[in-house]
Amino acid sequence: MMRIWIVTGAISKSTGFEVMLQKGAPLLEKYGLQVELYRRFDIHCVLNPDGTKKVYACGKETTAPDKLFLYGSYDAIMESIEKTLVSMGTVSINSVDAKRTAGSKVSTALLLSNAGIPQAKTLPIYNDTPTELIVQELGLPVIVKPDTGYGGQGVEMLKTEAEIEEYKKTIPNDVHGMMLAQNYISTSKGRDLRVLMIGKKPYAAFVRQAGNPDEFRSNIHQGGSYQDFTLTDDVIALCEKTAQTIGLEICGLDLLFGENGFIIGEINDSPGMKTIVEKVGMEKFLKALAI
Repeated sequence: MMRIWIVTGAISKSTGFEVMLQKGAPLLEKYGLQVELYRRFDIHCVLNPDGTKKVYACGKETTAPDKLFLYGSYDAIMESIEKTLVSMGTVSINSVDAKRTAGSKVSTALLLSNAGIPQAKTLPIYNDTPTELIVQELGLPVIVKPDTGYGGQGVEMLKTEAEIEEYKKTIPNDVHGMMLAQNYISTSKGRDLRVLMIGKKPYAAFVRQAGNPDEFRSNIHQGGSYQDFTLTDDVIALCEKTAQTIGLEICGLDLLFGENGFIIGEINDSPGMKTIVEKVGMEKFLKALAI
């Protein structure tokens, strides 16, 4: 029996996961899986001076699981849990290192650039970055966004140099004062392609379309819609190379409709499990955990 821990960054218990595992009980038995769900606050690790370690789950001492799947936001608690369990022989499915890379748009852009993976042109900017430099490199309009975050939060389109000047005034003048600027991919206005990756392989995809024709973002939760998309060889190759480069086993990739084909927009290291189960299937998800 393979033991797998799903540890979430949630404050409260994840009822969605609990329901999913209850419904998947026959499949868990079929593949010989014992999946246990915890919050990060449920796990405590003891580091002894002699190098040995203990792990407690919900106050009870236990052995380290065979595999660990970190889901949701990560922090020092999640990282300490992962590092300790890995040192005890646990295999981490979506490592903190990979999640940290995916969580930073700058780090992601750098890795993709080094690997020759198509993406929007990217320029980290600060409050004193010359506006003429931004326009020279990226043109107008320009898309600006925070280095971290998801779901279109904090993403804006700046259409004039005056708007860029005003925007720069909002960037803090401290260690957190960095934003990301990218050239606007007009061919992808209001739409993108979400691809669900399991075991670094694409299993399902759908085009997300903004509900407002004036909206340049495509987030469904902001009133958009989606339509299933049949995976093509070029999309499969692009997504597999991206997941391999970032190091994520399970993720959602957002592809933009570029002038000469798809390009990588963003990477979500914790895509909605409800969507994964609906689009990919519970069996494929569990098989990926077990491989």
